[in-house]
Amino acid sequence: MKKTNMGSSSPKYIHGYLEQEQERLREQALVIERPIYDYIDFSEVKELLEIGCGVGAQTEILLRRFPHLQITGVEYESRQIKKAIENMSKLGYDESKVKFVQQDAKNLHLDKQYDAAFICWVLEHITDPVKVLVSMKPFLKPNALVSITEVFNSTFYTYPVKKEVIDYWRIYNEYQVQIGGDPQVGVRLGDLLEEAGYINIDLRSGGFHLDSRHPEEKRTVFNYWKNLISSGAPLLIEEGLVSEKQVNDMQLAMDELRDMPHAVFYYRFIQATAYA
Repeated sequence: MKKTNMGSSSPKYIHGYLEQEQERLREQALVIERPIYDYIDFSEVKELLEIGCGVGAQTEILLRRFPHLQITGVEYESRQIKKAIENMSKLGYDESKVKFVQQDAKNLHLDKQYDAAFICWVLEHITDPVKVLVSMKPFLKPNALVSITEVFNSTFYTYPVKKEVIDYWRIYNEYQVQIGGDPQVGVRLGDLLEEAGYINIDLRSGGFHLDSRHPEEKRTVFNYWKNLISSGAPLLIEEGLVSEKQVNDMQLAMDELRDMPHAVFYYRFIQATAYA
């Protein structure tokens, strides 16, 4: 769902770095804020390390929910950092509250230890994500809280099933694997954290199961999801994997589902907590 494939000299990022995509990341974060953050508690944390901060979409929510935090955001892509600084400045945050560091998260070189770490929609884009968890561990204080939220894309389902959507989604996920990512990485979080040496690991499944009982939220999520998967279209078209017609057909099908009173949207993500 955001950020970079850290650790490659020329990383491909399925969502791209267009300004429209940078704004989508902020909108997306707000749409799915409650299902994620209602289960995160950084109230006892002062200094937080955010891995793969991108344009600061999650950073913005973290500072709003936990205004006492001081955040260091690590990001591989300089274009994302530039936008993140701009976004934080507009919100009135300076370096006393948040600073951004351009580094490869698989090979961190930080100057302090942090009270907690936060990762959201990042590991899906990274080859061998356990290296990120290993790399950040020396920069966490003993027993530091770690919160990770990641995708489980095979759980996406709509009723009725639309072939235009399912075919595009299959190509989208296959391409993410091809460029080194893992669209199912959420289900591996427990094993990855254990392999990296973390303790007291706990997993939960969050997400959406929206039907006619939740008409407005369902419309919002269908729109959000259409924009999310459409963000991969420029790269998929460039690679010759889909045509513009296939993209348009997918978008029309998503709009049809959004407008059907009895359509259903279903998706699950996985959220992990652990301690250093």
